Amino acid sequence: MQIKKRYLFVLPLLVGFIIAQAVIASSGPPGSSSNPVISKSYADKVFKPIQEQISSLQAEVAQLKATREQPKFTDVPSTYWAFSDIQLMTEKGIITGLGGQKFGPDNQARRCELAVMLVKALELPTVGTETGFIDVPKGHWAGAQIAAAQKAGIISGFPGGKFKPEDYVTRGQMAMMLAKAFDLKRINRADEFIDVPISYWAYDAIQRLADNGISIGFEDKTFRPAALVRRAEAAVFLAKALDPSRRK
Repeated sequence: MQIKKRYLFVLPLLVGFIIAQAVIASSGPPGSSSNPVISKSYADKVFKPIQEQISSLQAEVAQLKATREQPKFTDVPSTYWAFSDIQLMTEKGIITGLGGQKFGPDNQARRCELAVMLVKALELPTVGTETGFIDVPKGHWAGAQIAAAQKAGIISGFPGGKFKPEDYVTRGQMAMMLAKAFDLKRINRADEFIDVPISYWAYDAIQRLADNGISIGFEDKTFRPAALVRRAEAAVFLAKALDPSRRK
């Protein structure tokens, strides 16, 4: 983010530098009638610091790229299928590791964890921890995020006033949460999955994920909505939801 801000600051100066260089190149000797104002020595004095800023910025971008390509977790090598998505989501602070340089890519994601991820991804404000769920007590580590996601209409509970924060998330549940969180629309009308009939409770949400290229399911044309979501899969889903260039 800091690099982006610096880039936005330097860009107008860069444009001015390019224009000045063009004027110098197309004009006569300094002080002549064709170049009464701008001289090369003046332009160098004014714009050399800008060149230095640009060089510094390029070096920072190169360093950032190298950092992104360097594995952060011992259990997520650069050859891992979800490596780039995990790197991106952890870099943005949307998903955190488990400590000890471990990410736990094959660990199953819990409902409370997904609520935290979604609130961070959407940068939702967290004010208060009152959720109304009887199984999310005051002081719960994810209480503020669960409350924020509930207020935003992203999550809902179960009969009896429960949220079941420690339950693992199914692919169908995640589809529903993502469709709501990112307001996904039916656009491309992707092929339907053979294991998701139109009567299935999350049918529309699953199809919206498919339409938007966030999940195309498996090679056997299934979506497996009852399967549990692994942390690596959660990172991929969120990365694609946030960045359309990662979608298929």
